[in-house]
Amino acid sequence: MKKAKKILTLMLAVIMMLSMTIISSAEETSKSATITVTGAEGATLTYAQVIKPDTTTRTGWAIVPEYSALFADFGDDEQSQIEGYLATEAESERIEKLGSVSTSDVFTNPMTVHEAGLYIINAEEEGYDYSPMLAYIGFDDQNALVNTTLKAKKTPKTVGKTVDETTDKFVQVGDEVTYTLTATVPYQAEGATATLVINDELTGGKYKVDADGKTAVTLKVGDDVKPALAIKPEDNKLTIDLTSLITEDNDNANKKVTLTYVAIVTGTTINNKASINNNPVPTTVTSYTGKLKITKMNEVGSNSPKALAGAGFVVVNAEGKYAKLTNNVLTEWVDAVDNATTITTGSDGTATVEGFDADKTYKFHEVVAPEGYKLSDDVTAVWVEGKADAEQIAEATMHDSKLSRLPFTGGSGTALFTIFGVILMSGAAGLYFVSKKSKSSK
Repeated sequence: MKKAKKILTLMLAVIMMLSMTIISSAEETSKSATITVTGAEGATLTYAQVIKPDTTTRTGWAIVPEYSALFADFGDDEQSQIEGYLATEAESERIEKLGSVSTSDVFTNPMTVHEAGLYIINAEEEGYDYSPMLAYIGFDDQNALVNTTLKAKKTPKTVGKTVDETTDKFVQVGDEVTYTLTATVPYQAEGATATLVINDELTGGKYKVDADGKTAVTLKVGDDVKPALAIKPEDNKLTIDLTSLITEDNDNANKKVTLTYVAIVTGTTINNKASINNNPVPTTVTSYTGKLKITKMNEVGSNSPKALAGAGFVVVNAEGKYAKLTNNVLTEWVDAVDNATTITTGSDGTATVEGFDADKTYKFHEVVAPEGYKLSDDVTAVWVEGKADAEQIAEATMHDSKLSRLPFTGGSGTALFTIFGVILMSGAAGLYFVSKKSKSSK
């Protein structure tokens, strides 16, 4: 019996300890809650509590004194301002009326707080405008603090724009360049109207179009691949209206939008700039073509090195095609050398052409030798290292040999043969007469 009482006493002690632990845990839980902000992963967040509980006021709330200016447009005094704030149903109107306030306390996402009330959260991120976010921490039926989650209220200011650095940074005229553009679907506050229109413009190139004159634009929202868009360029510009992605429930808000489309290089430098909602500061991406330079010289090792004018060349690519040029700028590649454009060295012995890809190999093929010289074998142009992107140049030097001298009548080429022939003929004549005289004396 005594043993049973001891066991019962021990069990009661354990139950009491567990009960106290549960109560303590419940009390601790009721004294804290978390605020989580989604869609602001790249932002720096700061916060401040601007309204706190106050059971002595008619609303049960009080404005933290240093933030009273924030609610100035909601009423004439503290309690009417809180009531005015509570009565303003449209989120866009609340945001519009709220005054600006700077915050400095760092918000660690998610943030644990220990008091009910209203917390303002500010965010800063390059390329985005954020509206102030207001987090309300209230009580549940057991008077415990309730967690809350906010979706960042941000609008993109700029567009992300890239080309593939390995294939599209250096190009040649006629190449296709694929552009990748990124933006973010803006948050649309209740009662407000948000837009997402991307304006894209090309110089030194043209958009690749189909038979209907439209450019294919692929579209992905988050991880969701959407049907491609077909947009007709106007004045070498594309207007891509994505406002339909903005919905009342903000289910796409803060999602990354990825677009791709293709342009064709027509100039020595191709610039593509894009802006969002007519932002005056566009994002620009540039691809560059390079120059090829040939220098024509006389014989290798000559005691009098001399640049040679009047040498004619065509450019050959790695596929064995020949360059056609307009004003010394590449326009197309042709199969026959006779259809290619010939460039001619000037008085300095050089000729330069533009519109070529610094990642590719080219040769100079001589088709006309300078006067007094003969044609030489092809030479490869070598890209000069360390040049700026806009100053890419490949150089080659070709040495020509003089024409061989041809024998001619009366010249030194036949004189020796003539003299030798006369001597032989004279000797033969002498022998003939000697032999005839000898025979007659007998």
